Amino acid sequence: MRHVPHCFLRPPWNGDRLDPPAETTRHLNRVLRLTPGDAVTYTDGEGVLGEGVWDGSAVQRGDEVETPAPVREITIAVAPPKGTDRQRFVVEKLGEIGVTRLVWLETRFGDALPPRPAKADAWAIGALEQSRGSRLLRVDGPVSPGDLSGHVVVAHPGGKSLSRIGRPSTIAIGPAGGWHPAELDARFERVSLGNRILRTETAAIVAATIATSC
Repeated sequence: MRHVPHCFLRPPWNGDRLDPPAETTRHLNRVLRLTPGDAVTYTDGEGVLGEGVWDGSAVQRGDEVETPAPVREITIAVAPPKGTDRQRFVVEKLGEIGVTRLVWLETRFGDALPPRPAKADAWAIGALEQSRGSRLLRVDGPVSPGDLSGHVVVAHPGGKSLSRIGRPSTIAIGPAGGWHPAELDARFERVSLGNRILRTETAAIVAATIATSC
């Protein structure tokens, strides 16, 4: 059975024909070699999934459904790891898991700047299309840990097991150099991700996996 491509088509949508960006059109025609009449699925990144037909330059809309919103969204706040590949890994894997918000943190011991917003957005779109999801990962920041709000927990050795504390609204992951004591706000509960010391990007993925399965 031939692979059916999944496309992110940015809203708003008007009419029965949706025009993808030029790079998506090139990919569908030249790389995947679609021909008019081939099936595609598509999403607006805000919860709508559709089944359509490729006409050679645009998607002809078909049946569409609104997928349920998460009962409680999880935000992963993370100090950006050093290196583009590691930052891309964080964005792509969180997007594939189904996390809907990533916030870059500006920390005392962090030694890397976050990627450009346009680059992070492109990675998030790739992850959405790869995983055939319906909600695009939003990437924000950088912000300081003290600017985080809601039920925030911080990954820290010796904390309570994340799987036993319920479902927080935000999980904060510090840099390779660890947290500065001043960043560990008294209102932030400390949680453990296991008995090993993980790389920043690994910790972010482990935290997201545990939180979304609770």
